[in-house]
Amino acid sequence: MNRRTQLVCVWLAPVGLLLLAAGFFAVARYFPVPSPGWTASRIADFYRDHTTRTRLGLLLCFIGVGVWGPFVAVLTRQMLRINPPRNPMALLQMIAGTAAWIFLLLPLLVLSAAAFRPDRPVAITQALHDLGWILFIMPFVPFVVQNVSIGVAILQDKAANPVFPRWVGYFNFWVAFLFLPGGLLTFFKGGPFAYNGLLAFWIPVFVFCAWLVVMPWVTAQAVLTEPEPD
Repeated sequence: MNRRTQLVCVWLAPVGLLLLAAGFFAVARYFPVPSPGWTASRIADFYRDHTTRTRLGLLLCFIGVGVWGPFVAVLTRQMLRINPPRNPMALLQMIAGTAAWIFLLLPLLVLSAAAFRPDRPVAITQALHDLGWILFIMPFVPFVVQNVSIGVAILQDKAANPVFPRWVGYFNFWVAFLFLPGGLLTFFKGGPFAYNGLLAFWIPVFVFCAWLVVMPWVTAQAVLTEPEPD
């Protein structure tokens, strides 16, 4: 990757975030977030009443998530510059980031399946809806591993001019910690740990958005300071 290609991949990330937010909340109208306490009939009514908008919004989200892979590729390249060279944390970040990409794409497909046949039996639509939301929030593990590997690599960088500022490492640890409550949603259908709750959904979504603003910015700075090849 030359510098220009890397910068394009990096700055696509916040563009994808805007597309994801617009598709999910504004077009598909998952706001307010449907409650896991809703009955099967109410969930089915949601998909019947917003069928076309839901399909279109989820398609926009699917396109928006496409920027994740290019960004992880550039982030991996920059992490490989961290002293010591070829830091294994960079490869761990790449593996975790790839797994995270799957868990960003898969729930959108499941929710699209829920909207595909809104006239089916309501219990099936409810099951697909629940599966989509559980896949969307509960798989915190690859995201946490990715954040922790970034944080560890940055704090291990002892170079006079580190690739990333040290505060970015602590920022990634904090993001990883705030992702953890999503794993508890399987026990709750209401309250802050439900899949529409403050701790399981809103805080992780907020920090995920913040991460997709902060990390492209610092990664772009790293790209700009990378020595040009001879």
